[in-house]
Amino acid sequence: MIQLEEITTIPTFSKQFENKMLYSNHADDISVSYQSTYTLKYVITGSKCYHYNHQDIEVSKNQYLILNKDRQITTEAKKGTQGLSFFLSKDLINEIYHHHSPPSDTSIEFLEITHKDPSSDAHILLHKIAFLYQYDKTAFTQHMEDLFIKLSELIVQEQTHIDANFRKLNIVKHHTKKELYRLITDAKTYLNDNLKEHVDLDSLSRTMGISKYYLHRLFSEINGCTPLTYLTNLRIQMAKDKLRHSKDSIFEIALDCGFDNTAYFSNTFKKYTGVSPTQFRVNS
Repeated sequence: MIQLEEITTIPTFSKQFENKMLYSNHADDISVSYQSTYTLKYVITGSKCYHYNHQDIEVSKNQYLILNKDRQITTEAKKGTQGLSFFLSKDLINEIYHHHSPPSDTSIEFLEITHKDPSSDAHILLHKIAFLYQYDKTAFTQHMEDLFIKLSELIVQEQTHIDANFRKLNIVKHHTKKELYRLITDAKTYLNDNLKEHVDLDSLSRTMGISKYYLHRLFSEINGCTPLTYLTNLRIQMAKDKLRHSKDSIFEIALDCGFDNTAYFSNTFKKYTGVSPTQFRVNS
């Protein structure tokens, strides 16, 4: 049974237990400390800062953070900040983990970093949960337990996938994995923020501060595609949205999505989608 709690004032708890979802809408600035189980923090509006294990991590709108069990946490947030916290059962997390990973006596250890990729399955589900909670309480109540379990499955699957890719790279130290994953996350953020700019592997590696060979290898192992393929996929998705929803010319869309000319855009678009931009627009 999943519990639901709502808070608007400064919470007085000293410990957070398992299998609970907490919605916070802070009427004032807050700072609160407590001990927690496995916890996922998702920010709906504003930003929150979490202090734990001699670290400070900020989580902004539509981002999330996963904390490992038995953390002593201090949460700070400004007035008007809204968020969802998911306090996850150790038994549930361990059962899912052992189902998706090779037999082991160890427990899962999440990378405690801010997750920013809006296209990830966990992000999409969190956005859905927040929407249902705010705008369709009936549907939210009916599906709350299923959503809670599905979210637990997604974050465990994501972490086991990350760990498997790091094993291929012979990287086993948790601290090293955390720093490298943060670097690759920053690379993805940079690509998302520079869709219209000329980006090649040389410029990206200089920006990230590592060799282009190592960046190419890390990015490919963690994300399943090269940095430039990832960038092209982003541009094609952006072009598809514009073809569906705008009246801009093919030339304007090509330039706006970071392609040098119409011919290159059309050839790349057809390679990735199987149809030309004009055919895609007509059929959409």
